[in-house]
Amino acid sequence: MPIVIGTDEAGYGPNLGPLVITATSWTIPDGARPADLWTLLDDVVAESPKRGDRRLHVADSKKVYSASRSLAPLERSVHAFLRILAADAASVGALGVYLSGAGFRDDFERVRRDVVDELALPIQCTDAECDDHAARVTEVMNTSGIRLLSVRSCIMFPPEFNRRVAETDSKGKVLSAETLALVRAAADHPDAPADGWVVCDKHGGRNRYDDIISTAFEDKFVFRLEESRRVSRYRLGQLDFCFRTKAEEVLPVALASMVAKYVREVVMLQFNRFWQSHLPDLKPTKGYPVDALRFWDDIAETAGSLGITRSEIWRNR
Repeated sequence: MPIVIGTDEAGYGPNLGPLVITATSWTIPDGARPADLWTLLDDVVAESPKRGDRRLHVADSKKVYSASRSLAPLERSVHAFLRILAADAASVGALGVYLSGAGFRDDFERVRRDVVDELALPIQCTDAECDDHAARVTEVMNTSGIRLLSVRSCIMFPPEFNRRVAETDSKGKVLSAETLALVRAAADHPDAPADGWVVCDKHGGRNRYDDIISTAFEDKFVFRLEESRRVSRYRLGQLDFCFRTKAEEVLPVALASMVAKYVREVVMLQFNRFWQSHLPDLKPTKGYPVDALRFWDDIAETAGSLGITRSEIWRNR
């Protein structure tokens, strides 16, 4: 039963809020390929569900959620899959700790600063819904010989992001290094088979990845199979690595995209609640460049009175 590891990120471009990178890892039946997961799970997941479809919506997070849409479809799918792993995701803090480790708690406390209550999760769907979907997906996975091994994230807040970018002079290098660190952790899972696939969304305009794969795997030799603007492929041991455009067309990458997006959205909800507790009429922000400047202008005076510096919340790139 080979392994499939899919990775994606959310929040690469904004000035406010965390960069979130996520990896999901799965085992699939012998003879199956990563693209086959859509067919194997067709009874319980759908890339483009129609009205009334009871299946979970799993796709590129941009297709599942936007500011003009309800959070519920994204939230429902993320929580259903996390419940398959018995993850504690009952609050923003618990979700972050489960996905990225205990260090998340200190970073997150600097977002809400003990001023506003920690958001309970889920927000727009019910526990019963998530439990029902988790049970249905588990049944189909068991029948099909599929197992979800892990879902893990790197959740990098502005102070760490700025430090790492200053060290490397490239946020692209930070993204690539943290992505491959998650891949290595997934490959080291005690139940992970040695053979399989790693599928990642391309990192900006980068076409060469053999160096970062080798670094993440203790400088082991990496065979370069193909490098182009569309796809870059490599072989390390029994693992095939593929960095491609539209990688969210592969289900493990789509779920990674959704988890990363959901984590960023709920952290930003908490961030906005903190500032609105001091400025009730403040318009919330998603943290993207133009609106981030507006938001900083709106909060700058209050931030100064609270002793909060711009460098604590602002990403330099």
